[in-house]
Amino acid sequence: MKGSRPLALALVVLAVIFAIAAVFFFTVKTTFLTTGTHPAVHWKHAIVFAVLAVLSLVAANFARPKAAVR
Repeated sequence: MKGSRPLALALVVLAVIFAIAAVFFFTVKTTFLTTGTHPAVHWKHAIVFAVLAVLSLVAANFARPKAAVR
């Protein structure tokens, strides 16, 4: 199966967005994307976004075009 460079690039961009979200939730006390009313650091959200970033990079590795083997 042939790889897709645009798909791999899109997955890398998505991984960067997930990584930024993970850093945000690790460092900022917020109520963004939560049901609580008191600002807090949301460790579970941060961990989920970090895992999504890693999985996006793994998927990008599988989606990228491979060099021909001779």
